[in-house]
Amino acid sequence: MKTLIFKRFLWLLILLSAMVLAVTYPVYLQYQQGVKQRLLANEETSVVAASQLIQQEMDEQLHVLGLIQHSARLKDYLSSFDEAHRHQLELYFQQVSTAFHRFDQIRLLDNAGRERVRVSLVKGQDTITPKAALQDKSDRYYFTEAKNLAKDEIFVSKLDLSVKHNEIELPHKPIMRFSVPVFDHDGQRAGVLVINYLAKGMLEKFRQQMRKRANQQGMLLDEQGYWLSNHKRSNEWGADLGKPKHTFANMYPEEWPIIARQRSGVLETKAGIFRFETIQPFNFNTQLPSHFMAQHDVVLTEQSNNNTTWKLVIFVPYDYIHQRSFLYQTMGKSLLILLGILLVGAALLIAIVSTHLRVRRREQRRLNEVLHDLYDNAPCGYHSLDDQGNVIRINQTELDWLGYQRQDVINQPFSQLLTPDSKDTFEHFFNGFTQGLPQENIVLEMQRKDGSTFYISNSATILKDKQGHFSAARTSVFDISERIELEQRLELLANNDGLTGISNRRHFYERGTFEIKRAQRYYQPLAVIMIDADHFKNINDQYGHDVGDLVLQALANKVNENLRETDIFGRIGGEEFALILSPTPVTFALEVAERLRRALEQVVVVTNKHEEVHFTVSIGVAALSLPEQTLDDLIKQADIALYQAKAQGRNQVVLYQDES
Repeated sequence: MKTLIFKRFLWLLILLSAMVLAVTYPVYLQYQQGVKQRLLANEETSVVAASQLIQQEMDEQLHVLGLIQHSARLKDYLSSFDEAHRHQLELYFQQVSTAFHRFDQIRLLDNAGRERVRVSLVKGQDTITPKAALQDKSDRYYFTEAKNLAKDEIFVSKLDLSVKHNEIELPHKPIMRFSVPVFDHDGQRAGVLVINYLAKGMLEKFRQQMRKRANQQGMLLDEQGYWLSNHKRSNEWGADLGKPKHTFANMYPEEWPIIARQRSGVLETKAGIFRFETIQPFNFNTQLPSHFMAQHDVVLTEQSNNNTTWKLVIFVPYDYIHQRSFLYQTMGKSLLILLGILLVGAALLIAIVSTHLRVRRREQRRLNEVLHDLYDNAPCGYHSLDDQGNVIRINQTELDWLGYQRQDVINQPFSQLLTPDSKDTFEHFFNGFTQGLPQENIVLEMQRKDGSTFYISNSATILKDKQGHFSAARTSVFDISERIELEQRLELLANNDGLTGISNRRHFYERGTFEIKRAQRYYQPLAVIMIDADHFKNINDQYGHDVGDLVLQALANKVNENLRETDIFGRIGGEEFALILSPTPVTFALEVAERLRRALEQVVVVTNKHEEVHFTVSIGVAALSLPEQTLDDLIKQADIALYQAKAQGRNQVVLYQDES
């Protein structure tokens, strides 16, 4: 009897154990897979954020490179190669370097590879290299690769450590070199523009992004598997530092061939899970937010694309996965032991299934809370509009930008949040959008509750009802105030004289030509005044060019103090200044000129040695008299009168008289 009971017990035990195992094992596998998927889903945020960070950084460098390449000061120098334009270009390079503070060097090489202008970042200061210290770079790869490129082609080097005097600079300087051909005003090839971009800031942002992850094992590799960034800093720059074994391939010999061959994916190994993604920071055709796209068409050479093909690799060890798995924790092990002892198959199975259901519901709620938090606290703004343009949903980020509470905005017209000028732009954009016309990167100026404004770039997608009609617009909003401010600042640099702050020659001629045509159209009087500092060369020779610069600045400031808002004032030569008065009769122009002469006669410039420098000016005046006259004609006439003033003893005003 006992033997039979024991045998039946064994069979029942085996059967119940098999039933429990058959039911619980798939659940276990599914649960473990769910843990992995949730961890990988969280890692996707890091992958996307890091990829966008790198591509945005590269997009900004292309933007700056294009601005310098097409700048008027660069083309002016390339068309003349004279010292005055060279000095202006040096100041422009220095101003750009100071504005961004991320370039180790900005250089202009001529067609033979000889440096013409170089500005370097030395001990945190943007320093102009003296002409005598400029070097021949004709044998350097960044010149040979770029010297024969087409007009819109760009060469980009590998990201490596800077070498100076055949030794790696300390502290380490990760650098990428951007080279582009440049052309003069006539479209003739005139040299190569090279900027050395310091990638230290970009790599530090990448590391900060990786440190936000739980296990912080995020890496950036070059095409050979050397670390550009690693959570263990000692592994970085193996190729540059002569450490050929410090590669991903050496540490993970089985994983590297797969990661190197495939563009992206997930690789499970014995040690853990690798999530990898190929980053090509200059491939702007990828599905990234439109505000990261390049602002102009550029063509990179094939070598440039090879140089900048990187791998982003995130590693999640199984130890970390197990820490997140319920079954590897104390409570899970206790349940397994209890299940093996009691063999209450059905009850235990129901308990496991119900527990899993509750865990899943709780996890879903948590995920919903995370998604809601990501929506509300995203780094960009989000809002949705109904078919009337009223706000039906908005995230907290955008509310914080505006300074409003949610109840102040919901069900209110979105146009009320815009400045008057942007309302018309929005109405045009929204009407076209509701008709199904594509609308992206629309720039609007929003107005905060306190009255201040900021610029946004927004892209929208259409939500349709079941009948296919427009239902709502879901819009992502990016604050681009810094970019707009940068563009305005660069425009100011392009139009203003670097020394005195007034209009430069090009900008003066643009405004002056328009003003003369307007005066001729409406038959209004107009006068041109030329001002030249007397004995300016003697001032430079006696006190030095720095004092000469102070004299020119004092001259410009004093003239500005005595002008109207409608007057046009610019520096058109070394110590030559021009002034356009409109609408102004010649008698009044002569009074203005005499008043300026007397005012400038009283100016005192104090040098660093506490010496007082006085100066006078000679002034020539010419009046618009013929309908076919141009600005050049008036400038020449005023210049003739100016030289008459100098010939008659200087420090006086002379009106041009037509002797014909």
